[in-house]
Order: sequence, then structure tokens, then C-alpha cells
Amino acid sequence: MSNLLRRVGKLEARLTDASGLVPRSEHWLAYWGHRIERLLGGEAHGETGRIPLEAVDALVAASTAEANRGEAR
Repeated sequence: MSNLLRRVGKLEARLTDASGLVPRSEHWLAYWGHRIERLLGGEAHGETGRIPLEAVDALVAASTAEANRGEAR
């Protein structure tokens, strides 16, 4: 079973999404964070495309965690 899990982990690490990055990686989150900021700021008029729901969920979770850390101080 551990061999199978190791092999699946290696396969998942090589898979990329439309951005060319591995989903849920640090670079992937930074890419989508920047892209969403540009869209919300009106800088990316013709670049709408599709934003993965996972990216939105990850960014909302990150901002919620950051807000919670700020309240704890």
C-alpha cells in the first residue's frame, strides 16, 4: 500500500493545471492570487478565463487565517 501511495504522490506532483503549475503548490497559489488581484483591480480586462474554484477557496482560507491571527494579537 505504501508503494502505491508513493507512486500516486509522484504522479500528482507532475500534474499541472491550465496555469502550468502544480495545483495547491505555493507557486500556484501565488499565481492565482496575483491573477485575481489584477482582475478585481480592473487591470486584466481581456484575461478573465476560468479561475479554479480550488484557487478561490485557498485564497479565502488564507485571508481568513490571516485575519484570525490579527485578531489574536
